[in-house]
Amino acid sequence: MRGVRADPELRVAADPRFAHAFRTMTLTADFKDNTTLPPGNDSPALYWRDIPEDARTLVLIVEDLDAPLPRPLTHAVAYEIAPDSEGLAAGALESTRTTMGFNAMHRRAFIAPTPIPGHGPHRYVFTLLAVDYVPRFDQPPTRERLLDAVAGHVLALAEITGYRER
Repeated sequence: MRGVRADPELRVAADPRFAHAFRTMTLTADFKDNTTLPPGNDSPALYWRDIPEDARTLVLIVEDLDAPLPRPLTHAVAYEIAPDSEGLAAGALESTRTTMGFNAMHRRAFIAPTPIPGHGPHRYVFTLLAVDYVPRFDQPPTRERLLDAVAGHVLALAEITGYRER
């Protein structure tokens, strides 16, 4: 099972529907890109800048690219994030102040990064999308439903990756 990994080309930023999106936003966190995530189970603090003026909302998707599944495992789906905000505090993806969609466990929360022991390091990708309209849903969306709704409306995107191993 150690060699079984999700296909990284199936992550949000590699989706062909978002190939036109500019990579002009900056997404940083309380960890450096491509380094170990901070200890603990809370979602890390995230910071962004250079959001396009035409953005009406921001969307954040968190995925484990190394889950032993055909597709990356969705750890969080957050949407209706104000485009004039500057980030999310540590733990904000567990907060009732953040509008959450359904993760892979069909919960409206952040799944803590806890890779399978002995499976090696897992990459957790945080992808921020700037969207030119605010999609409305009759119930909280899954990753797929949200991405379908914003396809053709993503102005820019940014990614940051953190690692964790057990």
